[in-house]
Amino acid sequence: MRSDKNEGVEMENQEMKNVGEILDRLLSVPIFTGSSLTKRPTLIELYQAAREKFEDPLTYLAAREILNRTKTGDTVLIITGFIVPPWLRPEHDGPVGAVTLSRALNLGLDATPVIAAERQLIDRLPPLAQACGFDVEGYEIAKAYPRRIALEELPLDENSARDWARRVLDRTAPSVIITIEKASPNEKGVYHSGVGYDVTPIEGKVQYVMEEARSRGIYTIGIGDGGNEVGMGCIKDTVKTILPTGSRCGCPCGAGTHSDISTDLLLVAMVSNWGAYAIEALLAIALGKTEVMHDRALEDLVFNASITAGFIDPAAGFSMDSGDAIDKQVHLAIVDIMKFIVKSRVEDGIYIEKYKQYVSAERHKVQRSIEQWAEKMEAR
Repeated sequence: MRSDKNEGVEMENQEMKNVGEILDRLLSVPIFTGSSLTKRPTLIELYQAAREKFEDPLTYLAAREILNRTKTGDTVLIITGFIVPPWLRPEHDGPVGAVTLSRALNLGLDATPVIAAERQLIDRLPPLAQACGFDVEGYEIAKAYPRRIALEELPLDENSARDWARRVLDRTAPSVIITIEKASPNEKGVYHSGVGYDVTPIEGKVQYVMEEARSRGIYTIGIGDGGNEVGMGCIKDTVKTILPTGSRCGCPCGAGTHSDISTDLLLVAMVSNWGAYAIEALLAIALGKTEVMHDRALEDLVFNASITAGFIDPAAGFSMDSGDAIDKQVHLAIVDIMKFIVKSRVEDGIYIEKYKQYVSAERHKVQRSIEQWAEKMEAR
């Protein structure tokens, strides 16, 4: 998958596209009929707009770019975190995907994962990393030793965030930057929650690191599910037709709740964490390593760690067995499905052998057995 010159790799690319198509369809199935703002299932429109822009399956493109751009020992910067009013606590969606994707990047590519988020999240993230089997260390230690994740605090103040963006990119030189469910400002610089609150004072000023990345030619991937996350600026015109503007959005800024930040690639998913999981799945298949994709047991561990750490379901404001108003068992099932997709392509299991026998059977013998069976049924 790293080169188009080899015929075998090109064939692998087509298979990866096929799997990406499957994963895209899984991620783009709307579970709800609408939100309090839209009253309709916006996911379909968001996904279709992104797919029209980027053409190929979004999950495939994300995995391809990560593989092509990340060498052994490189750093990947993941930015996450959404602090949700009126609870004023960080939500579950985003951080969980950040740590499981970090695990996949380290396990599969020997990359150094760095997660950036607001202080309120930084204090809560270590238990999630530890549930994945990782220690949290400073960047230099994480760079030197495997199975470490480094954390960076994303400032709330604009001047501090501008300086931080330059420093963190100078120090880490990431091959790729991935944002997962990260609050984004509109064109007036106002950040909004999913239901239209102005959350500018409590969200990290991510626009400066994205601007700095663009000026340095660092590839960026945005993962979002609602229209107000980093990356949704790629389809801003569509988002504006979906999300309310002016007084209808509940914020006096008048510009609307949409994102104004574009990324090189936008991955739209029903739940942003699921987009991260799909990237893991494709990396696992491309690398031929089933273990790169985390499984149900690990999802359960990290989910429970997020509950204990105080990450919330924003629909209820509680740390509970659900995320994005979706029961934990559904999240576990999504991981099960993706893990099976990986195993069915990486491991030559009994079901694959049986399928090979089925398609390679001698046709005349099979046809005769059908006729004999029909005769027996007729005799009854």
